[in-house]
Amino acid sequence: MENKTLKEILNPREVPILLYTFFLAQLANLFTNITSRNVGDIVGLVLNIFLLFLIILGIFIHTGLKKKRQKKIESLSIDSSILSKELKDDYKGLIAFVSDPPRIRVKDEKATEEWVKECKEIIDRSIASGNITNATNIPGIGQTIKAINYHVKKLTHCWLIKSDQSGVNADILEHFFEKITNNSKKLGFVKIDYPNDSKHIKEKIDKIYDNLPDGLKATDIIADITAGNKPMTAGMVLSCLHSDRNLEYVEQSEKRTLIEVDIKPKLVGVEL
Repeated sequence: MENKTLKEILNPREVPILLYTFFLAQLANLFTNITSRNVGDIVGLVLNIFLLFLIILGIFIHTGLKKKRQKKIESLSIDSSILSKELKDDYKGLIAFVSDPPRIRVKDEKATEEWVKECKEIIDRSIASGNITNATNIPGIGQTIKAINYHVKKLTHCWLIKSDQSGVNADILEHFFEKITNNSKKLGFVKIDYPNDSKHIKEKIDKIYDNLPDGLKATDIIADITAGNKPMTAGMVLSCLHSDRNLEYVEQSEKRTLIEVDIKPKLVGVEL
C-alpha cells in the first residue's frame, strides 16, 4: 500500500474512507463485546454505542456538506465580459506607451530635427493658449499627451514605456511633461528591448507595479493602452488582469474621450 502524507490523509476526499473504516471497526468491536463472555461491562458498551452514533452522524453531516458545496460550485460561473465607461476620476500614477514617430518624418537627421521642432512648437503654443487640442492631434503621441493632461493635476508619477524606435517621440513627450508641470514633477522612462514580445512587455509592466514608490498603491495607478503596437497592448492587458490594476484608452473620435475599461474576470453565483 502506498504511504500517504499527513496532508493527504487530512484531505476532505479521504475523510469518508477513514470514517467508514472506523465505523466498521467499531461495529466489529461492539459485536465482539456483545457476544463475548465479558458482557457485563455496561459502561464500555454504552460508550461504544455512543461513539458509533457520533461516527454515523459525522458521515451524514460530511456527505450533506459535500453535496451542498458541490451544488454551490456548479452554480458558479466566470463572467469575462468587458465593462467600459467614460473616465471620471484622475489618478496619481499613469503608465503609457510611446509610439514610434511617422517614418517619413524621421527618414533622416534633417527630417527628424524638423519633426521634433514642429511638435515642440505645437506643444508650446497649445499650453500657452490654455487649449491643448492641437497638441493632442500630433500623430503618434497626441493620445499620450491627452492622457497625461487629463491626470496632470493629481499625477505624482508617470511611467512612459519606450523603445529605441520611439526615442524621438519620448523626447517630445518629455518636453510636454516639463512644460505642463512647470518642472514640478518627474517623468520616468521604462526601456523595452523587444517591442513585439508581449511577455517581455508584461514583465516590464509587472515590475513597475512590484516596485511602486512609498505611498503609492496599484489602485492609485491607471495604465493607458492607446499607444504602442498590438503586442505591447496585449502585454499591458495581460498585466492588468489583476484585480487592483486599472486600464484606460483614448477613444479614436473627434472628442478623444478617455474610456476606463474593466477587463477583470468576475466570479458570479452563490457565494461559497
